[in-house]
Amino acid sequence: MYFNQMEFGQRVKALRKENGLTLQQMADELNLSYEHYKKIENGAHGCSIMVLLDISSFFDVSTDYLLTGRSFESLHIQKQLSEAQAILADIAKGLK
Repeated sequence: MYFNQMEFGQRVKALRKENGLTLQQMADELNLSYEHYKKIENGAHGCSIMVLLDISSFFDVSTDYLLTGRSFESLHIQKQLSEAQAILADIAKGLK
C-alpha cells in the first residue's frame, strides 16, 4: 500500500464541495493560507498530522478514508466476507 497525495487532495476537495464550501472558507476553517490549502487539494503539497486530524474531524470521516480511500465500513465488510468464506469452506469440506 502506498500514499497517493493527488488522490488524498481529490478526496478532500470532493468533501469540501459536497459540503458547499469554498477554498477560502476551508482554508479559514483549518487556519491555513488560501494558497497552502489549495496546494493540498491539488496534490502539490502535503499536510501535517494536525491538519489531517482537523480535516477528518471537520468532515467526520476517518483518517484512513482520507489517506487511502478506504472507509472503516469497507474494512469491516471485507473482514466479514473473509470470515464467511472460511465458514463456507469448512461446510464444503464437511459435505465431501
